[in-house]
Amino acid sequence: MPKIIGTGMHVPEKLVSNEELFGRFGREKLPAILERIGHGARYHSAPGESSGDHAVKAGRQALQAAGIAPEEVDLLIVATDTPAFLSPATAAFVQHNLGLKSSAAFDVNCACAGFVTAMDTAVKFSQADPQYKTVMVIGTYAMSKFLDPNDSTAYPLFGDGAGAVIMRREGQKHFLASTLAADGMYWDYMGIYAGGSAEVANAEAIAAGRHQVRLLKKFPSSLNKDNWPPLIEKVLAKAGLQKQDVNLYMFTQIRKFTIEEVMTQFGLPMERTHCVMDKWGYTGSACIPMVIHDAIGQGKLKRGDTFVLCASGGGMSMASLAMRY
Repeated sequence: MPKIIGTGMHVPEKLVSNEELFGRFGREKLPAILERIGHGARYHSAPGESSGDHAVKAGRQALQAAGIAPEEVDLLIVATDTPAFLSPATAAFVQHNLGLKSSAAFDVNCACAGFVTAMDTAVKFSQADPQYKTVMVIGTYAMSKFLDPNDSTAYPLFGDGAGAVIMRREGQKHFLASTLAADGMYWDYMGIYAGGSAEVANAEAIAAGRHQVRLLKKFPSSLNKDNWPPLIEKVLAKAGLQKQDVNLYMFTQIRKFTIEEVMTQFGLPMERTHCVMDKWGYTGSACIPMVIHDAIGQGKLKRGDTFVLCASGGGMSMASLAMRY
């Protein structure tokens, strides 16, 4: 069963601090909003950087941590909804630049639930086919490329970065259970609606800003609070676990207050989760692998620990997965 043998992460150099945002948008409401969601800083890509570049740097670090050669990777899955190109897959660029000469490679896009979905996909590939012994999964994000700098709603939320995990099939059982969910009624609530085949990014679309991320409708404020607990409970039931059996819960890093609400509902202290939005803001499909990497580095996730991932993304897609580290 697949075991995590290495992790890595990368954020770009350009810091966008809360103070910079206050200077841009004012101090009337923004400080209270950022305090509630827990976002302390975010990093934006340089003009010549893409989500593919971030993925390569995170993947390189994961290879080093795993102590394996690039040629040992059998499968690469890149999760992103801010791809380097519309076509080909960002995974092709990443595979080439990492030297993963023996791997298959493809992208997964279900917005910010992409990484956990890709982890689940990687596990199933590894279980189903002996060809895929070692799998690299990368979540990468460059949403700053699609932000309107004058949008006080979207611009403060998003940061860029990438996180990578390498798993290798071993005899001991590490994967425990998973589940995926979706509700496509939310497809037109938030997204980047020009640049695909529905509407090419022509001069008219660009002038109207439809090539940038747009929050067109307001999501229900309790959407994640209502959906995360039953999703996790389904995974725990499949794995034969109780809530208190899990050493660490790791969530999509969009809103700290929601994480606090869910942990309170579970009757568990915040020490049983890990947050990074105070350091890197909301990095979408990259945030959960960044949480994993940071939790390991800080000693909060240790060998033998059981952890649960829970992710949600626009569209709406959701995913949860339980593993033993």
